[in-house]
Amino acid sequence: MRFQVMWRRDLPGTEFTPFFETNDIYEAKDFAMRLAFEEVNIVYVLDTKLGGPVRNFDDPIYRE
Repeated sequence: MRFQVMWRRDLPGTEFTPFFETNDIYEAKDFAMRLAFEEVNIVYVLDTKLGGPVRNFDDPIYRE
């Protein structure tokens, strides 16, 4: 899977862990937004192909 939704609770000593994986950038965005709705969660989307976090979900590089 190309995109991983990474999350952790906003608590001392917790680490980011993969929560959901997909090849669709829009599915990853939707899932991350729903997970981030709960204010104790810290969430980002990791692009495993490019090796970094997604900065702009509408960037064409994520549709390849």
